[in-house]
Amino acid sequence: MNHKIAKSTADDCVRIKDLGYSSAHHIKMYGKRFEIVSDPFPDGNGVAVHVITVEEPTERTLRLPTSILVGLKGLLPKVA
Repeated sequence: MNHKIAKSTADDCVRIKDLGYSSAHHIKMYGKRFEIVSDPFPDGNGVAVHVITVEEPTERTLRLPTSILVGLKGLLPKVA
């Protein structure tokens, strides 16, 4: 399965990772607390991460709101 990844999607993955959406971090989204178990990766036309929850320890894919997160570029400093 060889899909071309748009440069902007790859750039979005890097930017989202810089915002803290990477392996071993916790986030609260959609009313649940998730533990991220992967780095961001292209998924269809967007970006996703693999996550688990205390209630559902089976790994699953969570699509991220790319337009919101990447839209914050100018507002948030780059995480070192």
